[in-house]
Order: sequence, then structure tokens, then C-alpha cells
Amino acid sequence: MLTDNKPISGESPGPDLEHLWQEYIYDGIYTIGNTWEFDSVQGIDPAAVAQFCWLKYQEEKGIADLQPENEGNLSLLFPLADAQKYAERYFNLTTLDVSKIPDYYYKPEKQAFTFTPNLEDFKPFDTIVNGWGIRLDKVVRSNDGTLTVGVEYYTDNRVGSRHTFTLKERADGSLYFVDGRREFINNHLVALTGDIKEFQNIEGFSGDLQEVAIVGEAEGKLLLVYAPYNQSQSPALLLLNPNDMKVEQRVELSSRIESTEVKFSDGRWFVRFKDRVSVYSRDLEVLEEIPLPAIVAAKIEREQKYDSMGLADVYFGGYDISSDLSRIVYTDEIGVKLVTLEDGKEKLLAKTVGPKPSEPSRGALLTPSYHCFPRFVADERKVITTLTGYESTSGFTFCDLDKGTSTRVDIVIEGSLATGVIRYDTGLLFVNGYWYAESSRENNGQTDGYKTTFLDFHTGKVREIELSEPGDTGYIRFDDQSYIGRNFAAFVTSKRSGSDSINDRHYLNRIELGTLKPEQEIVSITAAAPHILGVLSDGRIVFWYQYNPAEKGICITSASSASSE
Repeated sequence: MLTDNKPISGESPGPDLEHLWQEYIYDGIYTIGNTWEFDSVQGIDPAAVAQFCWLKYQEEKGIADLQPENEGNLSLLFPLADAQKYAERYFNLTTLDVSKIPDYYYKPEKQAFTFTPNLEDFKPFDTIVNGWGIRLDKVVRSNDGTLTVGVEYYTDNRVGSRHTFTLKERADGSLYFVDGRREFINNHLVALTGDIKEFQNIEGFSGDLQEVAIVGEAEGKLLLVYAPYNQSQSPALLLLNPNDMKVEQRVELSSRIESTEVKFSDGRWFVRFKDRVSVYSRDLEVLEEIPLPAIVAAKIEREQKYDSMGLADVYFGGYDISSDLSRIVYTDEIGVKLVTLEDGKEKLLAKTVGPKPSEPSRGALLTPSYHCFPRFVADERKVITTLTGYESTSGFTFCDLDKGTSTRVDIVIEGSLATGVIRYDTGLLFVNGYWYAESSRENNGQTDGYKTTFLDFHTGKVREIELSEPGDTGYIRFDDQSYIGRNFAAFVTSKRSGSDSINDRHYLNRIELGTLKPEQEIVSITAAAPHILGVLSDGRIVFWYQYNPAEKGICITSASSASSE
């Protein structure tokens, strides 16, 4: 007889381990396994359940009888009725709740899911290393027919986490999932050096720090916007005390926004919605609700369309409102436009920039540069926009509102929101950017190397900053690797080991904006890259890191000595 909690091996009775791995666990890892913890199958993301069922359907019946979603589309329609049959077999679910599944996975009018065919013809055995670094650890069987299956995830040649699935056995020997949970392991791989204060998390906030941005600072408090990707969660404005990392105030927003649509100026919050601008006091009380002019709202409501060459026939690149609530600037397929709210009059500030055939296109079609993320800067006497490019920005445009002129600044940046992340009326910092020499633009694209530069909003000039320790170059930098504040800017540099991430070293650096003098490597982090939330007026940098959910922290550095001079 089996004893309770007896491990299953090749010598003990029970299900064949390879069949268990192939039939249930392998396909569950990257579908239902993305729900890290569920006490019942009703707690699993129903889209993940449907994806698991889709894999099983293909194994048994193939795809020959399925219809494409649209002509020329690779996605196929997987009928809800078929999905529910497999959901009952593998999850004991009599119905599959599709009410909250995104429309790119499920089409209610067709009563079908839309999935692309699975191209994997062979599943690796449980004893073979797979591309995820996952292996079957152990299987334990209880007398009541319950199987507990342990799976180990390897990261940097260590067990980084363990996923446990529980399955029940029916009288016919078939199994169905009951619950599951993933436990991350703190291997103490991250090491920090420098004058910092570390916290485990932000007290009063349980969301993802990747979806948080600091938009300002007032009376010693940090002003944060939370813009979650998950549509079931509400965006919010937060007041945070940086001394103890506690949220002191929070207000939920009624409509979805991006973090780039919130600014703090003149002691007030401005939240740019699609139909209105909401103005809040520093203490999160609603002061005004300003409807957008009809001409701007109509541009936002349009569906973006493209011609046969992939160029935008209908385009909207965002808007901004002045602090005195008198003007709105926005961009469309025509260019940059200024609207005066008092009389509704509109003025074209700059046209969409046409392509230059003489410039290198990197193998792409020569296309116009559309203006996006317009922002009032230089005491709101100018408007700056980002110019779109092929897999990059192609530069910036300054519109001088006093002179009625527009000037282009040729700075090419990859992987950045550029003017969308402006928080203060100071400038933009470009760390280790790849600069083309003016004399060699048509000479096989040769360059004069990597530079760190600062674009000053008030002067419109680009100034170079000499870094004694530039770190590694030649990779796309993410937006949270730098932040430009009121008096200081902060940025990350890295020195990678070339093997695994545990030997990588990352550094926090600071620049005093008045002198553009860098203060380098004030903090070093091993194994996990830092993500900058913001830099305070005294030079303190707020950042967070996460090697995995068990090894993470949020930190604040000491102030800069330059702040007291």
C-alpha cells in the first residue's frame, strides 16, 4: 500500500513521470503557470486556461478544421465550445468565464478565441534541459489521489524559484489541476555599496513599481502617478514620504491614463485625460475640470489609420496644457498646433517634417517625422516635441512662441520616450548616445563615437558632458535609467560580465545641472540593475531593484554636497 506523501519514482507505483510531464506540467508552465498563486482553478487567468486548452486541442486534432480569424491572418478561431471541453477535462471546470478576457484573445461575436498555431513539434523530456532552465524536481502522491508536483526554475545556474502544482486523480486515472503557487528564493546575490537607506517596499502600495513614476516634489513629499497596465486596476495619484517610504495620501482616477499624461507645475497636478484636464491641489483635492476644446477632442477620438506604405493618414501625438490654463498644444498628422482656449483659435507652429533622401535610412523606407509628446518648456515660452523615426527618434523640435519660429535639434535616440518623460522645466539628458559626425553623414554612416549630452530647454543648446567612467556602451537604454529633476539629474551606467547577470555591476551617477559637473558611481549594485524613480532637489536619488520577487528593495541615497553650496 502507498503511504501518505510518498515520493513517486521509477520503482514506486503511480503515474508515469514522463507522461505527467508531457501531458500536464510542460504546457502548464508557460500558460497557467503565469498565475503565480491560485487556490482554485477559478483563480487562474481564464485566458491562460484557454491557451492551455488550445495546446491540447492541437495535439489531438491539429488545426486543419479551424478557420482563420481574417483572410491573410495567421491567427485561428478556436471555438469556445471546444475550449470548454478541454477545460472540464484538465481543470474540472464546467464553464469558462470569458467576460474579462481581452478582445485580442477572445471574440464574443464569434464565440471563439484567437490564437496562433503552436510551432513546437517536440516537447523535451523531463530529464532534458529546456530553454527555460526548468526541470521536474519531485512528485509526491497522497492516499486521497492527490499529486503534488514540484518544478524548479534555474536562473544564473541556481534554483531561483520553485513552482508547485497540485492535481487530483479521477477514477479513470486522468488528472485535473487543483491549485498552484510559485515560491521565489532569496539567494542573496544582490550587493549594494554607497550611502543609502533601504526599504523592503513602499508601505501602502502593493502595485508594480515599473508602473510608477515620480512627477514632482513639494514640501518634502514626493508626488507619484501609478498607471497600471492591468485594466482591472485603477490609476492613482500618491503622496509619498521619502524618509519612511510610506504613502500618506492617495486618490483614484476615474479614467485610464499613461504616466506621461500627468505633470506637477505651479504647485498643482495636471492630469491630461482624453476628454478633459483635471487639476488637483498639492494635497490631491480637485480644483478644476476643464473640458478639451472640441477640435482637440475630435482629433483624439479618431482611429489611427495608415496608407499602403505604412505612413499615418490619421495620427495624434499627444497634447499639453499651459499652467495658466489658457493654451493647449497638440500634434497630429499635419504638425504642431496651438489652441487658445478663450477664443478657440488654432495656429500651426511647425509642420510634419518630410523625409530627406540624402540621410541614411538603415534599410527602411524614407518616411516623414511626426511630432509627438508636445510639452510647454522654457517658462512656457517654447514648445518642444519629439520627432519620430525608424525604430528611434529622429530629433526634436523647439517652437518659440514669442518669435513664431521652429528649430530642429538632430539628436537620434533609440528606445526612449524623450519629451514624454519631462518632469521639470530644465532639459533632456542623453547618456552614451551614438553621435554621427556632421562630415560623415553620407560617408557610410561612420561616427565619432559615444557622447553624453544635455539639451537645455531655455537656451536650446546641446552641451557635452565628459564622463570619466562611461561604462559599457552600444545598447538601448531604458527610460528609467535616467531622470532629470529640478537641480540634479541621475543616470545609470553598467559594466557587464558577459556571462551571467550575477557578476554585472551597475552604478548610480549624479549631475548638478547648474554646472553639468558629474558625480560618478556614488552607488554600486551587483547582479540587479537599478531603476530610477526620481531625483530630489537636494540630489537624493530614489531607485528600486529586483533580482526576483524575493530579492528586491527600494532605496534612497544621501544628498549631494553641491546642494548645500
